[in-house]
Amino acid sequence: MANPRRTLRRSVPPLWLIGLCLFLPTVRACERLQSPADFLVGDKGWFIALLTPYVVAQILGILAIVALARGRVGRGISVATAGLVLAGGSSAVALSMVGFDGRRFDEAVWSCLAGAAFVAGVLVMARARHLEPWTRLARLHAAFTIFTLPLAALIVRIAVGDGLHKIGVGAPLFVVAVAALVVVHAGGLSRAPDPVVSSSA
Repeated sequence: MANPRRTLRRSVPPLWLIGLCLFLPTVRACERLQSPADFLVGDKGWFIALLTPYVVAQILGILAIVALARGRVGRGISVATAGLVLAGGSSAVALSMVGFDGRRFDEAVWSCLAGAAFVAGVLVMARARHLEPWTRLARLHAAFTIFTLPLAALIVRIAVGDGLHKIGVGAPLFVVAVAALVVVHAGGLSRAPDPVVSSSA
């Protein structure tokens, strides 16, 4: 059975890598490679929602490190983690509402898959509410991973559909980080949750 503390420790490096990718050249736009941070400057709408996982990933990693260092999961860390994870879900919502293009059937399918990822992540969060604190925190990280899958799929789609010249070093690093999170959390999601214990930290 997966140890939730070990799962959290293993999830920290990929989260930090996602945060680093915020500042790395990722997608070519306007004839130059731009980082996610470039798209966020001056934007007040869709890109903020789409790229939220880049912004919250490192904070999630820091909160996990604090909990591991203290040897306990306080209520503040649980609430903050849940809020950040839910904010990260805005990426899947943005892709489900707008789609990658919206003009063809296959684009509608991609949009539906993004919506399904959001619903799945919310279900994981909801089921984690009454689990023991360490398992709950690990499941919240798993929900963040699910929320981030549509964005990783979009990056892969750009690379495959438009060519490798359309992406920078941040693109494959982001996809690798998300894939690492999937590997880290797959075991925990595949087993029955631990019995409910006292809600105290």
